[in-house]
Amino acid sequence: MDWADQPPTWKQVKFLKDHGYVPDRRLTKTEAEELIRKLGGNLEPAAAAANAQLPSPAALPPAAYQLRVKADKARRTLEDAGRTGAEKLEHALATARAERQCFWIATCLPAGRELAPSVEIDQLYQKHGCRFEPPGRKEVQFILDALDLAMPFWDRDHPELFYQTLELNFPALVRRLVR
Repeated sequence: MDWADQPPTWKQVKFLKDHGYVPDRRLTKTEAEELIRKLGGNLEPAAAAANAQLPSPAALPPAAYQLRVKADKARRTLEDAGRTGAEKLEHALATARAERQCFWIATCLPAGRELAPSVEIDQLYQKHGCRFEPPGRKEVQFILDALDLAMPFWDRDHPELFYQTLELNFPALVRRLVR
């Protein structure tokens, strides 16, 4: 068996898992190496791989569910704080919501796909988002509010629900095939 066709190393798998990548099929060492490079990892030849320095998780954009947790935490903090420090906390909540909206909008953007900010955004675009024109922030927030209310872990377990809800509520955003 050729080195490139072997299964990924445990370090490659750990790096990908730590950065939110969930494979939908078995990867090879070469495929894992390409994904790690896309995520900003600095891989050296196989002999030096054991000493390779990996980028910190803080350097990468958060995954869909992590963005939701961040927005929920900001909302709860604001609710618990009452009037003291509300302005700063309102800003934190608005920022968290904006990051979350931008994440879902990015999954529908066709331009610059080879430079997708995260593997998760790229995968969601390829599986679902490529069928849609990019929605606006109001449309995205409408969908996020509805799904968050209906299903606590939808973005972690069933991100495809975003696109199903988008299609049902905003059919004009579905891309039409040109013949």
